[in-house]
Amino acid sequence: MSEFTTGNVPGVGTQRDGEDTQVWWAGRHGQDLIATKKITIDSAAVDSGNTPTTTLRGGNVLALVDATGKALTYDPDANDGRQIAMGILEKHQDMLVAGSAADRFTQMLVHGFLKQGELLGLDLRAKQQLAGRFVFDRDLNASLGVLMHPRGIYRKSANYVVTAADNGLLFLASAAVSFTLPTKQNGLAFRFFQMANADLTISTGGSDIIHKNSAAATSVAFSTASQKIGSHALVECVYTDTDTLSWIVSNLGGTTATVA
Repeated sequence: MSEFTTGNVPGVGTQRDGEDTQVWWAGRHGQDLIATKKITIDSAAVDSGNTPTTTLRGGNVLALVDATGKALTYDPDANDGRQIAMGILEKHQDMLVAGSAADRFTQMLVHGFLKQGELLGLDLRAKQQLAGRFVFDRDLNASLGVLMHPRGIYRKSANYVVTAADNGLLFLASAAVSFTLPTKQNGLAFRFFQMANADLTISTGGSDIIHKNSAAATSVAFSTASQKIGSHALVECVYTDTDTLSWIVSNLGGTTATVA
């Protein structure tokens, strides 16, 4: 005697397939240069453009949440790590287990050739952030840099101690904020911008800031009345002499800076 053990009603039903797109392309002789990274997708992840939203389509741009290290879809105006594109979901991922959303273990593309038209959630900022590791078929000149194209943007409303892990970020101050620079390392670079009518201060633990007729400053402050909004500074750590690292501050906003 035979039995049906699947729990499905006998008969022919509607075929349901998971549809995957080909998000990468290959060069001559099949050269694809693909590299992947194992990730855990957070159970809260959704694909707002898909039905159901609990199935993430291949091609979604992914980011990693600062607090957990788990992946979620890229969100350009977030402030918790989701605003920094880190990779691409190669294949679709159902987030449901036994009908409930759960963390899912998979992998994302972190290097290779990408078909731009197959990517979901890709904006210019994400493209700039990914350009150091990916080649886009529609734009072979996408560039990555910390001067005009920061790898990410964070908003700050309270004093903040910058770390080496923040390299390449643009910080937007929405109140009086004092940024303390990290231990010097060659190649570190940050940008700071004041959106409010409030002080913006950049300081260091040593006398190693070069700016405005000072080669040994400890801080640069934008605190002059009517000269606060739009204050904008680029700070770079470079070797200014053999075995001598210094912070070079460039005043990009043109507002008055006070050196101490």
